[in-house]
Parts: sequence; structure tokens; C-alpha cells
Amino acid sequence: MANTAHLRTMFGVKLSRLRQARRLTLSALATKAGVSVSYLAEIESGKKFPKAEKLLGIAEALGLSFEDLISSKVDAEFAPLQGYLDSPGLANFPFERFGLPREELVHLLSRSPHEVAALLRTLTDVARQYNIGVEHFLHAALRSYQELTGNYYPDLEAEAEAFAAELQALGPDLPLAERLERWVAAEMGLGIDAVALGKESRLKAIRAVRFEDAPRLLINPALTPSQRAFVLAREAGYHRLALKARSWVSPPDGDGSFDQVVNDFKTSYLAGALLLPRRAVVAELKKWFRQPTWQPGVLLELMERYQVTAETLMYRLSQLAPGEMGLKVHFLKFRDDQGTFRLVKQLNLSELPVPPGHGGGEHYCRRWLTTRLLADLTERRRHHPKRPPQPEIGVQTSRFLDGKDEFFCLGLSLPAAFDPAVNISLTIGFKVDEVFERTVRFARDKAVPKAQISTTCERCPLDQEGCRDRVAPPRTYRREQAREAQRRALVALRGPG
Repeated sequence: MANTAHLRTMFGVKLSRLRQARRLTLSALATKAGVSVSYLAEIESGKKFPKAEKLLGIAEALGLSFEDLISSKVDAEFAPLQGYLDSPGLANFPFERFGLPREELVHLLSRSPHEVAALLRTLTDVARQYNIGVEHFLHAALRSYQELTGNYYPDLEAEAEAFAAELQALGPDLPLAERLERWVAAEMGLGIDAVALGKESRLKAIRAVRFEDAPRLLINPALTPSQRAFVLAREAGYHRLALKARSWVSPPDGDGSFDQVVNDFKTSYLAGALLLPRRAVVAELKKWFRQPTWQPGVLLELMERYQVTAETLMYRLSQLAPGEMGLKVHFLKFRDDQGTFRLVKQLNLSELPVPPGHGGGEHYCRRWLTTRLLADLTERRRHHPKRPPQPEIGVQTSRFLDGKDEFFCLGLSLPAAFDPAVNISLTIGFKVDEVFERTVRFARDKAVPKAQISTTCERCPLDQEGCRDRVAPPRTYRREQAREAQRRALVALRGPG
């Protein structure tokens, strides 16, 4: 069944078309129907759905029966739109967040139904071809929203600071996880169960479960103290921020709406800000950035000092570096999936040409710092399977073969915090500009390696001699070159004039 917003939208489109077919203005139809012009405009824009008595007046003014007006049938030219608007990805897509209010969407549908239907069909066909589900649409929308807003939210930073002060009163010498547990129990009335999830092997990948209809929070006993604190901080965040739409399982087992995705993000942001306080961490970063040489051990020291995972730390840097220092950054998380490198998380505030990768069946350039660190760790663990794995930490200045911009990247690869058999790499990159050069002194360290990189092996013009890291032939590049040669031959054949 179509959702309520979709029903309002389609009814608004239908009413607008019926009014225009009878050459009635909004004012004329409103007068005949006995409603205000503004109310009728809100109906046509999909904001409101009229009550029965209003519908009767509108139907009479249009010369229709009540049944014909409320019928879900639409003109033949609008029929294709119903199916596409009913698709979960589009029905849940937050058009309003990106400057396309519902009334504008309705006007667009009314003016060009065939063109809009073709566009929506294209989107759904692409989604089907690349196996893009609703969650991909919603998370892509969230990522775009983060990039548009700079991934820094002063209101959440202030809330984290206020919450931290409140937790201090529960015992400044207690570990953060214990203080959070006391707060959650006292303020939310939640009982903490750190046993049940550990008894079921099929739930070993679940970090936490909050039962909607019962005051219980199940936490996986395998979590480290910092992971446990993060889970508790997120749970407290839903309560403090009065967020209703939410996931009840961590990691989420599904995404029902954009509001849920945004709310989950807000509570994760709050948790990260609580574990890594803004003022203290920014001071640490400024001290580090003033060093004249690259000091890789600082990353490990920060993880140890604040008792956080590498991913929590690196992602927190992608918030504070742009928000507090004005740096243009990107964040990449790769995963070694049985020899296939997959980009599983990204944020792009640095205008980085993020490669298409395996969405198009291609292989990421192995000269990227993040893929190189991941390959190095995978190779070392393969040769020394019994040796406790140590993180691979690295730094690199990268420039694309066909570009002018430089990106200073630092990162590390290590076993996943909750799945040690899997290797991941985490990289934060900075666009090299005047602000960056003034801020990060160790970027001038001559010991920092430089690399020319491409997007994927398939798009790289370097031959095997030029790049010994290649893992796939340049099929896409050769195809584009052949197409360009064909175009030039046709121009030559045409001759002057």
C-alpha cells in the first residue's frame, strides 16, 4: 500500500489536473467548493488531504461524484508514476532535505509526467542492476546531507559537553561505561543484560538490542569497554534528544525511513563526541599538527588515551578537522573481503574523485594509501598467521595522474574491532590548500612518500612497467581510447567545413 505522503501527493496531482482541465483557477475552484484558496493550494501541493465534507464540496464544484474524485485511478499518462513512487527507495527519499519541497515535486509531476516517469524508471533500473536497496538510497542521502553541512554539528557538540558534565557528577573516577550504565538505569529505567547475546552463536555479530516494548538493553559481552560505552551513549542519545524513529538493533538490521537513518547518525555523533571531547581532542590535534616531522605513534597514543577504537577516532577527526580547523577532508573505510577490497564507508568533503570500484566491477588503485595499507596487513598476516597482528600505519601525499590537486593522507589498517579475522583500513585525507599548509607542519616532512594514483586499475593509463601494483588490465581506459580514436577518424573523414 502506498504511504500517506504518497497518497497526498497523487491526490494533489490528480486534483490539479482536474482543475486545469476545466480551466479553473485556484481561486475559482475554491469559491465554488467553499474552501479557502490557501487550503486548496495545500491539497494540490500534497501537504494535506481533505476531510469527507470538503471532498464533497470539491467533487460537486468539479462536476464529479464523490467516488470518482477519491478513486485511486489516475489518467493513463500518470499510471507509470504510481508504481515508481510506490517503490520503497523513492517513497522514503527525503526530497525536502535537498531543496525540493513536496509542492515543487507535485508541480513537476503535473507538468511533465512522462519525463518524470522516465527519470524515476531510470533510477529504479539502475538500482536494480547494481542491487541497490532502500538502505543504500537512504544512506547515500545521509552522506550527501553530511557533505552539504560539513559533517560538523555545534548543537550535538554542545549536547555532548552538557551530558559529559552531568555524568561527571556520578563519579569522576569511574570508567565512562560504568557512569553511562548508571545514568541509563536511573534516567531511562533500563535493565542491562550483558549475558543473553553471548549465549546464541547466531547473534555474535549483534552488538546490542533494545526491546521496544520492554525496558531492557542487551549488550554483547564480547564488546570492549569503549565499545560498550559507545552503545550506552547512543542509547542515552535517543532519550536526551527525544528521537522516536530509530533502529532497535546495533548494527541496524534494516532502515525504515530517512528519519531513522538521521536519528541513528545523530546518536552515533553524540556518542563519538562524548568519548572524544571536542576541546581536548582539538588541542591534541593542534599539538600533533605542529610537529615538523610525521609521528605515526600519535594515532595509537590517542586510541589508548581515550580508550576508543581506531574507527571511532578516525571518524571523529573527519568531524573536528573541518569543523574546528577549516580543513577539507575525506574519510575512507575499506574491508578485505576474501581478497576483494571493498569501500564500505566514505565521507567526501575534499572534492576527492572517489572511484566507482566494485559497483561497476572494477578494482581500486593499489597505490592509494588505504588499499596499500590493507594489502600490506593482509600479506603480513598471511605469512605470519600465529603472530598477534599489529596495525599498519602510514602516510602519503597523493596526486591523480590526470589532476592538479594533491591529497595528504594518513591512516592505518588493522583487524576489525568486532571481527578480528577481517582486515580493515581507515584513512583520513586532507586536500592540500593554503589552510592545510598553514595548519599541518609535518606535511612538509621530506620523509613523507609521494605517489601518483589513479581511480581504478581498469581506468589507469599506466602499463605494467609503469605500475607494478596493477591487479587488472586497463579495459575501461582502452575502450575509451578506442572510442576517442574512432571519433577523431570520423572528424577527419568529414573533412573541413
